[in-house]
Amino acid sequence: MTGSTPFENASEREHLKADEIVAAFNQLASDELLKLTAIEVTLLSGTGLAKGDLLNEAVCRALSGQRKCPRKVSFMAFIVETMKSIASHAREKHSMTDVTDAPSEAANIDGTYLSSIPSPEETLISKSIIEEIYDLFKDDEEATLVIIGWADGLRGKALREETGLNQAKLDYAKKRIRTRMNERHPNGIIR
Repeated sequence: MTGSTPFENASEREHLKADEIVAAFNQLASDELLKLTAIEVTLLSGTGLAKGDLLNEAVCRALSGQRKCPRKVSFMAFIVETMKSIASHAREKHSMTDVTDAPSEAANIDGTYLSSIPSPEETLISKSIIEEIYDLFKDDEEATLVIIGWADGLRGKALREETGLNQAKLDYAKKRIRTRMNERHPNGIIR
């Protein structure tokens, strides 16, 4: 054997790898992205999360390998189930606080909020940003680990522990991220 265990090989055969996750996300049609965002809006109630957080978190967890997408399951179904799981855990965590979740917008009969559903333009922009960030750092493993950690809300010691980087390497990875992002987008990503 070449240093890998049969378990790792079986896992690779049974689950999508990070590059396959990106390809599957990029292959989603605009109506599928709209469905995902509409489903996300229905799952947000009581989580304390903002619009876009569930979908982004589901994709980040798939990319990091924290959640594994079986090859036999449709990518869309996998993302929906991942969002449901994240929402459920967020609701449990959020319910332990005394924060009320009173929506400031009028709800439709189906419980969705019209102003919370992103436009096709917003969906395309977020899809292109995810793709751009992944492409920008695909050859920099340390920076990718830091970005995934940030997406999971990790900072400081928790980020160092999760990435396995010491403080000097973490600081250098952050500097590379800032430099590349500032070079690519001197006025910021969001227009």
